[in-house]
Amino acid sequence: MPEATTAFNKLSTAITIGTFAGFFILWELVSKSGMFNANLFPPPSVILGAFLESFADGEFKRDVSASIFRVGMGFMLGSILGISLGLMTGRVYLFRVTIGQLLNFLRNIPSIAFVPLAIVWLGISEASKIFLVVWGVIFPVWINTHQGAAQINEQYLWAIRSLGANRMQAIKEVVLPSTLPFVVVGLRMGIALAFITLVAAEIAGAFYGIGYRISSSHLIFRVDKMLLGIVTLGLLGFFADKLYVFAIKKTLPWIEIR
Repeated sequence: MPEATTAFNKLSTAITIGTFAGFFILWELVSKSGMFNANLFPPPSVILGAFLESFADGEFKRDVSASIFRVGMGFMLGSILGISLGLMTGRVYLFRVTIGQLLNFLRNIPSIAFVPLAIVWLGISEASKIFLVVWGVIFPVWINTHQGAAQINEQYLWAIRSLGANRMQAIKEVVLPSTLPFVVVGLRMGIALAFITLVAAEIAGAFYGIGYRISSSHLIFRVDKMLLGIVTLGLLGFFADKLYVFAIKKTLPWIEIR
């Protein structure tokens, strides 16, 4: 069985690499076919040239480092708040009908709507950008945690309390294990939304970062650098998701995640 699993994993990796390679080769061929204006739709080879240019002058490293820091901080804070609020609203009726309803109202407001207000409140510092990423992360984490905590069968809690467990032991032995699979899903959704809100955060009030570079490249008609930023965001999000899945499989092997 282990040998079959290893062979299957290698096959899956090879197929994934082949899919990406085929995608970029097709992109190269279509761009050079003359069907589209190559200045508006540059091929990957031109984008590679833009990458080498940006990497050589340190621009690429500075932008990526800044964006990763903002995503990391925003994701961590948003996750902590989302999980805490989800446990509160999922298990306590008073919180569910007060804070829970308020969160249901707030989660319909997109992060981009807060960009001007975040700048007014927090200036163009890192705090405003991290705030916007937190806003994007907190709600999917909260609603998944809330759903996991709310669906616990009360009979399990009655049973463990009848055996003499106190409230904290009931939370540790029943609430957290039952909620954990929902938290895992919410956190995975939060990773994607962290990168989405990052762009909104960096387009306004930033002087470096991947989102800023996409916006500023548009002003000087550097479509190659715009696409470089877009591809970079996609790859960062892709590898962040893969790293998360790997970490969950190693630390929580009983949870099914693919």
